[in-house]
Amino acid sequence: MGGKNNQLFCASGESHSMATLRVGRKSLAKGYADRTGALQKMVAGLPDRPSPDEVHDLRVAARRIRVTRRLMPRPIRDSQDSKSFTLALKSVLKATSQLRDIDTLTVTLKSCKGVSPGLLLNLENQRSDSAARARDTIGALADIQVPELDVTKLRGKRLSRRFKKGVREHSKKASSLLIQVLNDESRVVELHSLRKEVKKLRYLLELADKVPERRSSLAKWQESLGAIHDLDVAIAYLKTLDAGSGRGAILDLQSARHSNYMAFVRAYRADRMQALGEGGAPSVGALKQASLGPA
Repeated sequence: MGGKNNQLFCASGESHSMATLRVGRKSLAKGYADRTGALQKMVAGLPDRPSPDEVHDLRVAARRIRVTRRLMPRPIRDSQDSKSFTLALKSVLKATSQLRDIDTLTVTLKSCKGVSPGLLLNLENQRSDSAARARDTIGALADIQVPELDVTKLRGKRLSRRFKKGVREHSKKASSLLIQVLNDESRVVELHSLRKEVKKLRYLLELADKVPERRSSLAKWQESLGAIHDLDVAIAYLKTLDAGSGRGAILDLQSARHSNYMAFVRAYRADRMQALGEGGAPSVGALKQASLGPA
């Protein structure tokens, strides 16, 4: 790995090759403290029936912490307090999964003509039931002791090796998925999988000692891919209904999906051209280990 193909999310004039991209003890400790602190504050202020934005923010906070904890040495992750905390995070994500799905489905359908008020009312009732089921799990998270991070047990070189390994793994998966979706918008499963890999890579890169400036491209990609997924869910949901009046709504959603897909492709190509012009990244021309897209 060398040259341009070994650079990841560099701005012009910077040198953020995989050889120099690293995370030190202080960066990890700060990232962990910031992310767990934000989660604790969030959980303490949540009402019994959290809003869609509150559910979204809670899930993002939990996922960011999980990404952070994967970089920690096994002795830290294997402590009883640590395992309890990990289980609590996993439980919250599972408990709020349906709630989040209903929220995104409702928002998508509200923006679409031809959707009956009765359908939206039904979703609202489902949301109330789902929120009630998730309440105890979310509340239990507030009672969990967040494990302290003993910085003296962290080793900078090992952290950076683990960090780079994670970046390579997610980049490689994203690259493979990009090849499949860039010329085929019907790849529903692959587009959703790409969104998840981009999300994990973004949360990981945020922990670097010097965060690559081009990570903003990941945020844009994630947003576009998220919009596509939300539309896919809404289209699939309407197709399960017998109401013929939903056909017009499906056509509207399919049109919006195509527009979002093309916007994503244009953003990818623009990022690629900028990367080639700067000799940096996102190094979408590199397929091997440090890239996000095909040449």
